[in-house]
Amino acid sequence: MAAIIGMLIALLAPAIQTAREAARRAQCKNNLKQLSLAALNHLNTQGHFPTGGWGWYWVGDPDRGCGKDQPGGWIFNLLPYCEESPGLHELAADGQPDDLTRVQRVGAAQVVQSPLSIVNCPSRRRATTFPLVPNEWGELGFYNAITPDVAGRSDYAANSGHVYCQWPYPVLGRGPKSYSDADLWSANQVWGSEQPKLLVATSAHIEAMTGISYERSTVSASRVVDGLSKTYLIGERYIPVAQYETGLDLGDNETWCTGFNNDNYRKTGRLKDGEVHECAPMPDWKSGFEDPSGRFGAAHVSGWNASYCDGSVRTIPYDIDWRVHRDFGNRMDGSAVELPE
Repeated sequence: MAAIIGMLIALLAPAIQTAREAARRAQCKNNLKQLSLAALNHLNTQGHFPTGGWGWYWVGDPDRGCGKDQPGGWIFNLLPYCEESPGLHELAADGQPDDLTRVQRVGAAQVVQSPLSIVNCPSRRRATTFPLVPNEWGELGFYNAITPDVAGRSDYAANSGHVYCQWPYPVLGRGPKSYSDADLWSANQVWGSEQPKLLVATSAHIEAMTGISYERSTVSASRVVDGLSKTYLIGERYIPVAQYETGLDLGDNETWCTGFNNDNYRKTGRLKDGEVHECAPMPDWKSGFEDPSGRFGAAHVSGWNASYCDGSVRTIPYDIDWRVHRDFGNRMDGSAVELPE
C-alpha cells in the first residue's frame, strides 16, 4: 500500500507544480494589468505616461509633482493610481519641494523599505525586503532619503527604448547631488536626456530615447507613433536565479522607487560601435550573454509577460525574433510589428 501511495504522489506532484505555476503566472499577468491600467490613468490625468525620474541615487518626493522635477521613477509615480498601498506616495511629503529636510528623508526611507506585492512576480520571489548595501550619504547612498539596510524591489521594468536603460556614464547615471544641483543641471543642460551625443547615437544617427519612460520623460499618447497596441509599456525583467535575494546583481541592487536606471527600466537593443545589436529577453536560469542587466526576461518556463501601451498583457516567447523585440521597444520607428497568434 505504501508503495502505491508513493507512486500516486510521484505521479501527482508534477501536475500540482504545473497548476501552481499556472496560478503564479496568472497572478503575474494580473499585476502587469493593474500597473498598466494605473499608467493609463496617469496618462489621462497628467497628459503623459509616468516619468522616469532622475537617477539611481534618487527616490520619489511627493512634493515635486509628476513631471521633469520628480526624482522618483515610474512605480513611485503610479502609487496614487494604484490601490496597493494607500498613503505610501505621500509618506515623504514635507511641503518643501526645494529643500531636503529630515522629515522628507525619513519618510522616503520608509517608502524604500516598503515592499509592494503588485510589483513582484510570485514565480520569482516574495514581496518582502532584501539587502541594500549603500551607506547613507556615502558614495553609494541615496541623495534624498536616509539609506536603510533593506529595500523592497520590483520584478518589472518600464520600457525605456531600444538603446539605453540607464546612462553609460556614472556621473549622469547617479544624477545631481541636490535640488540646487538639479537646477544647475537644468540651466546648463547637463541631464543625459539633453545631451546631443546621447540622444542621437553616433554612427547610424539612431535616436536613443525611444521608449515610454526614461530620465525626466513626459511621453504623451501622441508621441507613441507606432501605436499603443504595438509598443511595450511594462515587462518582466531578467534577474539571475542565484541573485534573487542577495542585492548583488548590478541590475537588481537598488529599490522599486528609484529614478532612471536598470533596476526599473529595460531596453530592447544594445548599442555597440554605433549600431544597435541583439538584446532579446532571457529566462532567469540562463547566463553567459552580453548585457544581462539591460534585458527583459522572467522566471516562467513558458515565456515572459509584458503589457503594451493600450493596457493589453501578453505572454511572449523567449525566442521572439530580436528585431521584432527591438521594434516593440521603439515607439516611433515606423515598424508597427505584430506577434503571430
